[in-house]
Amino acid sequence: MTTYLTSFIVSFLFVCAATPILIKLGIKFGFVDQVNQRKIHRGVIPRIGGIGISLGTLLPIFLLFYIHGGVHIETTNNIYLFFVGGLGISLLGLFDDIKGINAKVKFLFQIVIAVMATMHGALIKSLPMPWGQQELGFFGYILTVFWIIGIINAFNLIDGMDGLSSGITLFSSLTISMLAIVNGTYYLPVALVGLALAGAVTGFLIYNFNPAKIFMGDSGSMFIGYILAVLSLKSQSKAHAVVSIMVPIIAMGLPILDTTLAFLRRILRHQSIFAADKQHIHHFLLSLGFNQRKTVLILYAISILFTILSMIMIFNKNVDTFLIVLIFAIIVFVIITKLGYVEMIYGKFRVKKENSLEKHLENFFIDRIELKEDKDFYSSELPIKGFDIIDVKGKLLFSSGEKDSINFFDISARRSRIVRLYWTENVPIIGSRESAMLILMAKGLVAKFAPISDEDEKKLLAEIKE
Repeated sequence: MTTYLTSFIVSFLFVCAATPILIKLGIKFGFVDQVNQRKIHRGVIPRIGGIGISLGTLLPIFLLFYIHGGVHIETTNNIYLFFVGGLGISLLGLFDDIKGINAKVKFLFQIVIAVMATMHGALIKSLPMPWGQQELGFFGYILTVFWIIGIINAFNLIDGMDGLSSGITLFSSLTISMLAIVNGTYYLPVALVGLALAGAVTGFLIYNFNPAKIFMGDSGSMFIGYILAVLSLKSQSKAHAVVSIMVPIIAMGLPILDTTLAFLRRILRHQSIFAADKQHIHHFLLSLGFNQRKTVLILYAISILFTILSMIMIFNKNVDTFLIVLIFAIIVFVIITKLGYVEMIYGKFRVKKENSLEKHLENFFIDRIELKEDKDFYSSELPIKGFDIIDVKGKLLFSSGEKDSINFFDISARRSRIVRLYWTENVPIIGSRESAMLILMAKGLVAKFAPISDEDEKKLLAEIKE
């Protein structure tokens, strides 16, 4: 027990001491978060706090493993997973926070780090099935890479409000640490790293909770996602296979759900999976009138509920696992229903024969949209004060009305045309029906003010690929 407390306290104290220094360095050298259409905060706030979280997490592990000598680290695989992999993903994020990295390049680096992790012991070798354990073979490597990359990006995407990612990380890391402790001394390194991470984010929360003095940035969110993904894999016990698999999924349920919905939303709207938007769960709560602090506390409450379900499974392995999973599924269903995703999915995949009719109707209405001048677009009922039409190269083709660097929303009207709508107030949550009408409207604007033939569009897209 003393060793566990040491891991938590050392990381907590380190981050408490290091974060004020990082705040000063961030402001001095301009490593601050830039306000844009997706950001909720105002003012200059440093975004390099994540490197403090990563160093704070690894410090007590280094002290216990290599200086104190009282803790056995088992194999060199753990050295790679926690130190090389952890610091590698954090430094990648830090470079992105300071200089900026293309999303696709960053994704490629994530794949490399995930593949290397599978080669050092973080691997899903089998899954429990009704007929027994099913060995996965090579498919296990693919599944593991998807899991690690998915969790990395889940915590990266959920990091959109003061204290949100830090708080959810605290609950998730404590849950996985408890799972490792209950599973036995063989999982001691997992428990110690998990508790060190919990201590680090607790210390960081002092400066990151609303109103935040510093953000963790990608260096923190990607490190957190990577470490939790690896810990969830290293805490697996064949004796309690179902519990070992379900506990991390439920504990990290909120970021996993938010990321899954973001991926689904972009696919259904024919957007790039790397496209950013303001349609995450916390944005939905903000649109209902909750302020930042109340929104974060509501999401904390959901995470605590998921943690309680996970703890029940950990300490009562004989409890009906199906019942816990059913409760978790009901909560998830309520959330996605409130967000309008059930309607969106139904509308997308209803009877296939309607697709051709949908296309004919779309062309019918676009042909009949009469806009002699761009000023005819504006009305008292429409909360839009301006729009731009941009091609895929980023070239401005047409502009009208007022601009807003914060409140705008991009719509893909064609494969080569994007319509950027500037809202008179905060961008609202956009459901499936609103999305369909906005796409139709955007197509009409493109047809009027920046038309392009199918043939010319193919040539343009071919030039970009070259």
